[in-house]
Amino acid sequence: MHCFCSALWLCCAGFPGSLQAQPAAEFPSAKEQLVTALQNWAGPEIGVSAAAIEVLADDPRLIVRNCESEFRFSFPFSNRNTVSARCDTPSWRLTLRIQIVESTEGFVFVENFPAGTIIGENDIEEAMVTRDAFEQLERSDIVGRALSAAVSAGQQVRGSLLDETITQYETLTEIVAGATITGSMIQGVETRYRNIPLGNRLAPSDIEGAKAATDLPAGTVLSRADLLIPRRAVFTLSLIGRGSLLSAELLQERIHYGELPRDSITSLRDLGRATAIRQLAPGQPVRYSDIRPVPAVSKGEIVELTVTRGAVTVTIDVEATEQGFIGDQIELRNIESGRLVNAIVTGPGTVRRD
Repeated sequence: MHCFCSALWLCCAGFPGSLQAQPAAEFPSAKEQLVTALQNWAGPEIGVSAAAIEVLADDPRLIVRNCESEFRFSFPFSNRNTVSARCDTPSWRLTLRIQIVESTEGFVFVENFPAGTIIGENDIEEAMVTRDAFEQLERSDIVGRALSAAVSAGQQVRGSLLDETITQYETLTEIVAGATITGSMIQGVETRYRNIPLGNRLAPSDIEGAKAATDLPAGTVLSRADLLIPRRAVFTLSLIGRGSLLSAELLQERIHYGELPRDSITSLRDLGRATAIRQLAPGQPVRYSDIRPVPAVSKGEIVELTVTRGAVTVTIDVEATEQGFIGDQIELRNIESGRLVNAIVTGPGTVRRD
């Protein structure tokens, strides 16, 4: 009779009736004797220690009868992953699967820990563990990481059980709305990365120097909604009409606490030369969508060309044959000779050629 049981094949000779679960008092003893004998035989045959042989015999439907004679083992196939176990008295035969499990130095947990626990130095200890060809963890790979699942004391530490952590920040004291937050008012707390909402993923630079958007009791876990983060932007000083050329007299760079439109211009240098495409009210941030860049040099414009040769500098008027912004190289025509030259735009109506 041939019976297939999960990862093992069970072949029985002389068994009366069908496969039955073995009584608890008999099953462990007979099974343990068979497993131990098989490990002691297969280890030298394969060239590994007996402890490296794992016998896949955990299926509770497997019946192992007592053997009054010595076990006889053999490899029925060429792959050596299958072992035939025979007993002469009484007569029976089993075919079992085995695998080689090598041991190496590694780490195990010293206690039971729930999911989310941040692993500390004293939470693991060195032990002989199952070798993993794709993973070899060092202590530094483990300490400071968070558990993705609950673990038991003595369980091997594996990378699949470890999550990345992130620092979230909470207040140490009560902070009133509008107060500037300093480093002494907050502390960092490590937690699992996946547990942190996007708004709570803050850096110290986001927090220190920001103002509290509302009253914050001690122990508040900070999020972006709690903070008025300082940002530099360009603001209008007075009413600017549509089509007006923006200038430094009409604008100011300043620090703003709180949110700004995503396309806000952060500095006058970034603004360049531009006109307003809509009316801008006093005190509003200037956005790239509010302006139209104006070239520093327009096609057909007479501009001032500066040419430097060593210690000699010559300035002449030339005609631009194309428009250009500051930093662009454009073509120019000498008004007297008609000769074409290239030069770099340095500002409104000015170009340079070295």
